[in-house]
Amino acid sequence: MSITKVSEKNSPAVRAAFLEKELKTNGFSNISWVDTTGSTNADLLEEALNGAPTLSVIIADHQTDGRGRRDRKWISEKDSALLMSVLFRVTESSHPLGTYSMKLSLSACHALHEYGFSNVRIKWPNDLIGNSTTGKKKLAGVLAQSVVKAHETLVVVGIGINVFLGNLNESLSGQEITALSELGDPPDRVALTAKILKNLALLERNEEEILDNYKLLSDTIGQNVRVKTEKEEITGVALDVTSSGSLIIGRADGNRNEIFVGDVINLRQ
Repeated sequence: MSITKVSEKNSPAVRAAFLEKELKTNGFSNISWVDTTGSTNADLLEEALNGAPTLSVIIADHQTDGRGRRDRKWISEKDSALLMSVLFRVTESSHPLGTYSMKLSLSACHALHEYGFSNVRIKWPNDLIGNSTTGKKKLAGVLAQSVVKAHETLVVVGIGINVFLGNLNESLSGQEITALSELGDPPDRVALTAKILKNLALLERNEEEILDNYKLLSDTIGQNVRVKTEKEEITGVALDVTSSGSLIIGRADGNRNEIFVGDVINLRQ
């Protein structure tokens, strides 16, 4: 089967079987695609605890209980988004857990650039944003969750990419949301999945390139920003991102803050 003969018009089972065959040499041997689930991250964490191999993947056409960072609800309409989670079984501590979120956001960003969406960039920590004539709007979110079991850490990273906008603006009023259909001609979700996972496999083999590539695609570094953390708000210039994924903010008083978790608002230059 070629990539042109299997599309999102086929059944979820056919899509999954095709992707497993297409990506087997890239290390993906356990891929499932379901019609509806509560959360692909929750499903994959459960499978991980039951022995699923590293680089297992779950994709869904619809989620009823999707979550974003800081336990925010992730809303999407059926067949209108690419909703996917990937499992990493980590047996050594040399790589910070933030690296795995970087890998997936980078893989997705590169894939979208291949499809002509060259204005898609990464907003710290790992959201994808689309730049258009109407400004910068959120296109995708990334959420990593982990569980320690015995001598390894099970890391599941989920991504939700808006392919069609549908009624999201009404459902998420007050938020700046966009979709691939608003930025150009959206690719088929099966083809997009294959590109993302192939890019991810390349990053798995060339991990030393992750941070440099992330910085090149960052829409946050160099910007005047306000960062909201659970305890405070910090305003300054986003100077850098560390290997662990934290953001370095340079303040007007000359001091620097290292932010591990927070929400970034880009300020006018």
